Amino acid sequence: MTAQRREELKRYLLEYKSASVENMARKFKVSGQTIRRDFEVLEKEGFLLRSYGGAMLKDRKTYFEPNTVRCELLVDAKRKICRQAAEFIYPNDCIFIDHSTTALELCGEIAQRPLTVVTNSRRVVDRLSESQNIRLISTGGVYHRDQEGYFGSETVRYLEQHCVDKAFLSCRSLDLLRGLSDSDEVIADVRQKVIENADSVYLLADHSKFGKSGFITICDVSAVNCVITDQPLDEEWNQMFREKAVRVLDSTGEKTV
Repeated sequence: MTAQRREELKRYLLEYKSASVENMARKFKVSGQTIRRDFEVLEKEGFLLRSYGGAMLKDRKTYFEPNTVRCELLVDAKRKICRQAAEFIYPNDCIFIDHSTTALELCGEIAQRPLTVVTNSRRVVDRLSESQNIRLISTGGVYHRDQEGYFGSETVRYLEQHCVDKAFLSCRSLDLLRGLSDSDEVIADVRQKVIENADSVYLLADHSKFGKSGFITICDVSAVNCVITDQPLDEEWNQMFREKAVRVLDSTGEKTV
């Protein structure tokens, strides 16, 4: 029960970024002292930083959560993003869908459309393999279990030789100065090559990705044609996107062009 509770605490912090001792004690029906001990253990793991009365998620540039964990986070936000993204996909388009759990939600929106779908995601292959109207292409490469996708030189080589009409992908984080970034070079390499060889690039990013930087830069924001998110952005972000001529959509509709 202790191990299970600590995993649930991790999931909560990944989604909400902070937690109080009082709320977590109520949530898990344990004492405040038990939650404090949990926070102490997770702090020693480097997962969080304790504060007075609670804890906050530690932003580690080279750390990434397994897809099995991320699939359970911000599910409604991801579906909302992909419903809007699907409006840009037309019959007979050739599109790329990356391995992210956000882009995975596109599968439910497009399963009945006549499309060519290129992907480095095992889950996308599983979701679309029974769709009669979809020509499904896997990039191949070295399989990474935590990311449930294919990466490496073979993947990049395939992407160098093929172009798509539209690419739908995510990233670890977005920074006003550094642009899109990721936690690992092999992930960044794949996304960089997709962006280079796509006619249009759609970045699918929920609100938790903004205002952070990862270990390695993928590209400047100007390399993206459209950003689709789940919440309105503040004026600083909107101004930056206007300057770079990047279209932004959120749950309330178009914000800037």
